[in-house]
Amino acid sequence: MGNILYELFSGDYDITPKPDERQQKLCAQIYAELDKAEAVLGDEYLDRLLRLDSERVERQSFQYYRSGFLLGVRLMLEALDR
Repeated sequence: MGNILYELFSGDYDITPKPDERQQKLCAQIYAELDKAEAVLGDEYLDRLLRLDSERVERQSFQYYRSGFLLGVRLMLEALDR
């Protein structure tokens, strides 16, 4: 494990969580099912469905980020208030 402070300073810090083994297996299963759905429903329908889901996930991720940021600010304010 490197020096996180230096990684933040240099811009090398990667916040992206690494998928564990279970997540990788689930992704493989999902992709297999998506291939089946594409064969039945067609490319256009599945692309539309995936774009909508991608937008939903993006908005949800931003809400999680914002909530975490607000929690961090509240914790800092609480710590500095003492």
